[in-house]
Amino acid sequence: MNQHAQPLAAYRRVAAQVHPLVAVVKLYDEAIRQLRLAILATQDRRHEESHACITKSSTILRGLCHCLRFDKGEEVAQQLLKAYTYNIMAIHTAYGRRDAAARYEKIIFHLTGLRNSWAEIAGLAHKAQVAPAAKAPMRR
Repeated sequence: MNQHAQPLAAYRRVAAQVHPLVAVVKLYDEAIRQLRLAILATQDRRHEESHACITKSSTILRGLCHCLRFDKGEEVAQQLLKAYTYNIMAIHTAYGRRDAAARYEKIIFHLTGLRNSWAEIAGLAHKAQVAPAAKAPMRR
């Protein structure tokens, strides 16, 4: 199975059970949930679990990349591709850093905004978008 087959298969399973717009919202919800689990695992120094969670989250985003319909709206698809790619890179770049939890919170904030946009289109409820905590000043 190639690297793109797994995320596409997950999308197809969800999409077959619900309307495609609802499936997209559910995929965002799961990507966000995995990042929240990664935060908890990171804080508890469970590094393998944290890595598994960020891998699941980025796999979902990668799957969403492959489902973009450039033929239906190239400009929107390009913007979403940029957003997904940026967040995938940010997720993996944060792993192992001291401020990983804060970085994941920032990513969650942005993904929640995207999720809520899709939820509005699908006629679903918004989720509260909690701004990431401001960085505390470093003590010397």
